[in-house]
Amino acid sequence: MTNRRKDIHLSLTNDQLDDLTSALEAHRDGLRKLAADAKLGFGLDASYWDGRAADVQNLLDTVHREAESGSIESYSADREDS
Repeated sequence: MTNRRKDIHLSLTNDQLDDLTSALEAHRDGLRKLAADAKLGFGLDASYWDGRAADVQNLLDTVHREAESGSIESYSADREDS
């Protein structure tokens, strides 16, 4: 199965970036809780939830990396100039 990728370009204020980061962290933490519950015998297999949490963590890492490298700010500045 091939994972199709979506390229998204966002122009975010600092508050919006913080909100996005917080939302991703909350989602990741919720998935980790589901994995912990699954290890106790509830719901789907824990490895499924652990994998989903890892996917969200990878996305969060990408957002952080882009913000730190200035890619997000550079894109925003370019949009404001046009």
